[in-house]
Amino acid sequence: MNGSIDHRPDRPRPWRARYSAPGGRQVSKSWKTKVEAQRWLREEISRIDRGSWVDPAGGAMLYGEYAELWLAGKLNIKEKTRHWYNGILRSRLIPAFGRYQIRHLGAPTIRSWVSDLVEEGLSAARIRHLHQVLRTSLQQAVKDGLLTRNPADGIDLPTERHREMQFLDAGQLHELARYAEGMRSGQGTMIIFLGYSGLRWSELVALRYRSVDLLNRRIHVTEAATDVGGRLVFDSPKSHRRRTVVLPRSVAHLIEDRLESASPDKLVFTAPEGGPLRSSNYRQKIWVPSVASLAVDHPHLRGLRIHDLRHSAASMAISCGANIKVIQRMLGHRHASMTLDRYGHLYTEDLEDVADRLDVVFRGAA
Repeated sequence: MNGSIDHRPDRPRPWRARYSAPGGRQVSKSWKTKVEAQRWLREEISRIDRGSWVDPAGGAMLYGEYAELWLAGKLNIKEKTRHWYNGILRSRLIPAFGRYQIRHLGAPTIRSWVSDLVEEGLSAARIRHLHQVLRTSLQQAVKDGLLTRNPADGIDLPTERHREMQFLDAGQLHELARYAEGMRSGQGTMIIFLGYSGLRWSELVALRYRSVDLLNRRIHVTEAATDVGGRLVFDSPKSHRRRTVVLPRSVAHLIEDRLESASPDKLVFTAPEGGPLRSSNYRQKIWVPSVASLAVDHPHLRGLRIHDLRHSAASMAISCGANIKVIQRMLGHRHASMTLDRYGHLYTEDLEDVADRLDVVFRGAA
């Protein structure tokens, strides 16, 4: 056994157990009886052997201090994600848990915190985001050997109600584009482009002429522009996944004029003054009034979001016979399962076609 027990009769707890922790540091604890000291020493040595030992001194670190170290150590995240994490730590997690020692941060405390957030009126989505960051930071504490288990695991969270996706058909998309064009020249083309390409708004904002190959009708999605604290940051696309999108020939023709004598680094779609598009300005001046005009004849489309044009592109591609792998590549999803979860319900005609073919098989065998 990598440890020892000695007797100090002049102490209130005379039996001291000691062992060498991983890294060589001596850990000791005093007990009233020899049996207690032996039991504790066996358990600690067993944890070391199993790889589940936790440094008692490390667990004494305050969560606020550890959270700072955790965020500083996340080297491979986007600037927007770091900004988001930092905002959650400063506004919610450190005020709630910053003065707790990590080893004393238990599931009952976290459950009580979640209940307080519900009473405060935070949305289910917001509560889940806050819990996600807390859980992720504490999971690193487990990996660092400061906790044996993550106290944020298994916490009941409010059910998030996902917003129902809205889909435009081709006629509605072109109608929306006409309203936008009436607001400002060139805006109709942009809406048509989004509705047929499936690009995210952030990818459209960052699209440069060097990424457009009109001869082959290809768009190379290599950048995305996101708002980070009021500042537009250009980085790789979501999940760092670059991709190529093939445009319908008619859509490619719409942007031909924009490409004449343009420098490779110039943005394809810009604000009126020539700078990058900003979501808040575009929504207020173009999107919201255009959708309001569309909703006069299509009231179910009230509340349509820019992101719904991406859903519309997927829907129209599916209606033209695109399989789920094609849609995945078009949208840049990491896994086909994500694409299937979102758009699988649009494949009802495929199910009917399969059923009809099986009917032929049945009749041939009967």
